[in-house]
Amino acid sequence: MTYPTSGDYVRAVQNPERAFRVRSFQQAKFAVDPILRIPMPASGNAAVVFKAEVDGADHALRFFIRDDVSTKDRYGALGHHFAVRGLNDCVAQAMWIEDAITVKQATWPVLNMQWVEGRTLDAYAGHLAENKDGEALRKLAMSWRAVVDRLQQAEFAHGDLQHGNVLIDTHSALRLVDFDGSWIEAFNGGPPPAETGHPNYQRTGREWGRWMDTFPGLVIYTSLLVLARRPELWGLLHNGENMVFSHDDYAPPFATGTWHAVSEIRDADVEYAVARLRDACSPQWRAAATLEALLRPVVNGAGAPTWQAVPVAASDPFAPWWVKSAAESTNPAQPIGLPSGPSAPPPPPLVGVTAGSSALPPPPPKLSQTVSGPGVPSYQGGRASGWYPPPTQPSAGWSPRPPAPTGSAAPTRPPSPTRSPGPAIAIAIVIGLVVTVFGAIAGMGGFAILVGIFATTVALPLLLRAGANRGP
Repeated sequence: MTYPTSGDYVRAVQNPERAFRVRSFQQAKFAVDPILRIPMPASGNAAVVFKAEVDGADHALRFFIRDDVSTKDRYGALGHHFAVRGLNDCVAQAMWIEDAITVKQATWPVLNMQWVEGRTLDAYAGHLAENKDGEALRKLAMSWRAVVDRLQQAEFAHGDLQHGNVLIDTHSALRLVDFDGSWIEAFNGGPPPAETGHPNYQRTGREWGRWMDTFPGLVIYTSLLVLARRPELWGLLHNGENMVFSHDDYAPPFATGTWHAVSEIRDADVEYAVARLRDACSPQWRAAATLEALLRPVVNGAGAPTWQAVPVAASDPFAPWWVKSAAESTNPAQPIGLPSGPSAPPPPPLVGVTAGSSALPPPPPKLSQTVSGPGVPSYQGGRASGWYPPPTQPSAGWSPRPPAPTGSAAPTRPPSPTRSPGPAIAIAIVIGLVVTVFGAIAGMGGFAILVGIFATTVALPLLLRAGANRGP
């Protein structure tokens, strides 16, 4: 079975009344690219996502471009797990709709999610670093560690923790998206997904399962600690597909420029996290416990370390700086993490930490926004990889309802996409130059120069305007 391509979906959603077999989607108004004036999706390994207004509310419609283990039953099981374990406030809710769209004379599913404004983790961290807001980066590291601990205590593994799958919403809460590679107990015994995670956040030889988030969680946590102490490293180490570390940094002998830069930071908390990350890069290391357990080594009676979570006191030399700070501000230190299991009580939160903290500054606004027509939502991407922001957790109380199909829609060829003015501008400039050169050779220099000036005068403003609209 050959899945549609991104281009196939782009052409299809330009005519929603004919493409969709779901009544509410047939009236959807898709966000369009401000230059090309056609719907442009964010592309991933397994799917593409469009922003669309459906029944007066913004949604993220996710279409698959390859075969994977993602199914209606799988997403149903995830939704049940999120609800039972109380994770709905920090993960995206979604509804799988079978046979929702007709493309290439076949019907395909859509994953329907409500759209929530926000910024991806790298955009938010980069904004804080560029403003040298080390205190906010410190709080972000605290919130991140709390979120990972909460997910792992709930026996859930995301499978692709990386900057693009973590969103900071307008209330400064952390939200996770994209669960194609996730694990819960119900998936044991089934085939692992093809999604193996972003390479800049995964070590070689990662095994799919409950503890696969420990390593990437540590990578992000350590990166935020590093940036909190040295915000200027963002401009040196960020390459557009990472935050601080990249896949090449995870192999001994750890002699890359990144390790050299972070090793110069004289801070006990950073040094400890960096040491734990280096240990986790060892070929003999295997993820077998939570991130909290990795960060909290405890020496047993025989003198060997056992990796388990225990209460942390402010006097403990391994205590994170926020525990020490809390003790100094008369707030007693609370336990960080408890053993999981059917009889274990819910773990207490980290000191002063929640999944979304009002103490964090709000994310910066998007770069710009243009309206392509009356009532049609539009956006302009702030990232080279596509539009921004990605879909995430719906607001409280949102519950997707399965829309009723209206019957098969006859597949038709959608209208051709609007062409960009870029080629026309280039042609005008080339014509002007050619006429000028050959006119001069033929002895018609004055006429040729006039034609060249006219072509350049027409083309140059269009070129400048197109460049301004395209944005960074």
